[in-house]
Amino acid sequence: MARVHVAAWRVGYRGIMGDDRLANLSERAFARRWETIVTSPSEARTFVADHDGTIVGIATAGPPRHPAPPGAGEVRMVNVHPDHWRTGAGTALLTRCLDELRLLGHTNAYLWVAEGNTRATTFYTHHGWTPTGETLDDDRETPPLRELRYTLDL
Repeated sequence: MARVHVAAWRVGYRGIMGDDRLANLSERAFARRWETIVTSPSEARTFVADHDGTIVGIATAGPPRHPAPPGAGEVRMVNVHPDHWRTGAGTALLTRCLDELRLLGHTNAYLWVAEGNTRATTFYTHHGWTPTGETLDDDRETPPLRELRYTLDL
């Protein structure tokens, strides 16, 4: 999972995040993060896509982490290894996230996309997501990463 996450960020965030930041991403640190995510009790759900037994994509979805309209659930991430872009893995993961949000009783969904990530915005708009015009500065990054909110009726 960490291998996929790091590879997806290094290619997907090129030109959006600093080269030094991307070069210094640590699979070991991401592995610890994923271990915490999958072993801690949480209302969020984690999904993987595999190809011949190797994980090629990761996704999480669950209750909103930010103020949201009633009934909203959040797709927290969809990351696919760049070697498997345009293979259907991302679509399968997104579909699974949306199915899970419906099962949890959500009637609409939202997600955040890094400003300038045209590959992601094209992917989501192709699947019916609409930008809201809302922005969020993710201050976990230095400098903060500007994100754009997208929504979808379930």
